[in-house]
Amino acid sequence: MKNDHPTNLLRALAVGCALAAAACGDPGSGGGGADTAETDPQPLGATCHDGGDCISGTCLKSEYGTPFCTRACATAWEACDAGDDAGVGEALCVSFDDLPNPATGPFQGALSQFCVPRCGSRGECRDVSESWEACDVPKYLGDPLFPSLGAVKVCQSPSFHGKEPVDPVLCDWEKTVATRFTNEANLCRSYCAYLERCKVLPAFAELGCCEWGCYNRMVVDDTVQDAWHDAIKCYIETSAAYPDDGPVNACTEPPKQCGGAPDDPTPPAAR
Repeated sequence: MKNDHPTNLLRALAVGCALAAAACGDPGSGGGGADTAETDPQPLGATCHDGGDCISGTCLKSEYGTPFCTRACATAWEACDAGDDAGVGEALCVSFDDLPNPATGPFQGALSQFCVPRCGSRGECRDVSESWEACDVPKYLGDPLFPSLGAVKVCQSPSFHGKEPVDPVLCDWEKTVATRFTNEANLCRSYCAYLERCKVLPAFAELGCCEWGCYNRMVVDDTVQDAWHDAIKCYIETSAAYPDDGPVNACTEPPKQCGGAPDDPTPPAAR
């Protein structure tokens, strides 16, 4: 069963231990120690699994992107207050209370108004978390949320917009698949099966998490991304043309014919 997968059990154990240490005032949980570096609370914008991973205590699971550290804010479209998790002017308070197209339904997530990192380039966003896909004016399904802000840009992940939030432990992504994109979802299942078979995925990786990331790259703003579609289809079809074993096989040949090593699309929050 998915919940019994070794990766999920280890992750749950690690998170549980971190929370227990914090709750009990473990003297080893203070900042700076080499033994605690991997569990130190993270700043605003960083990838997280739950509130205990964040300085702010808030890990937002929403359709804005993979779960990230944030906090609620009082005044939309103004700079968030500086704090331990972000410096002066480093975050913007965005609001999804009034969407560009009300017909899309309400924004899905525990918060509809929250702080996100400001940025000048996608590279700045990726320095905070590999999950961020773009540095752009605040948008939802391709439409600016507040056009008068002009050049003020924030980190965001457009491929998640309009999709039901997914738990990065369960990777229950199938619920986000619209019927008209069933073929694309199946293509992602085949691609991740190829990655697993050829040991591109880490040992004990959850296959569903790979499929989740693949599908989010495949369908953005209800539009199939042809470049990603064609790229993964090459690996699938080339793999199928060769035997499983032998010096020339289903794992050795696709990288040669498809432009290099295949990419693992698993979102960082699910690794």
